[in-house]
Amino acid sequence: MATPTPVPVTRGLRTIGQNVADQRKLMNLTAKMVAERAGVNPQTISKLENGEGTTLEIALRVLRVLGLLDAVVTATDPFQTPRGRLMADEKLPQRVRVRGDG
Repeated sequence: MATPTPVPVTRGLRTIGQNVADQRKLMNLTAKMVAERAGVNPQTISKLENGEGTTLEIALRVLRVLGLLDAVVTATDPFQTPRGRLMADEKLPQRVRVRGDG
């Protein structure tokens, strides 16, 4: 049995859904147009925009259509955060030595 969705996740779903709807409208696209371009059902766009859960793949398909995919990919890159860069500096080797074949 699945656990209840945490409140921060629910808020994130709603916020992202609203952002998707706003971007779609700014681009003068209907939900049907986005659905066709993303290869999904128009009802799926409605669910996404209303903050209902969807698969990551579907969300990324829609974000690609809206020109937001690269921003999301960059936002999840750990090397784009101060903490991630600091941890990378501490953990990544300064050089890599080539070992012999045998």
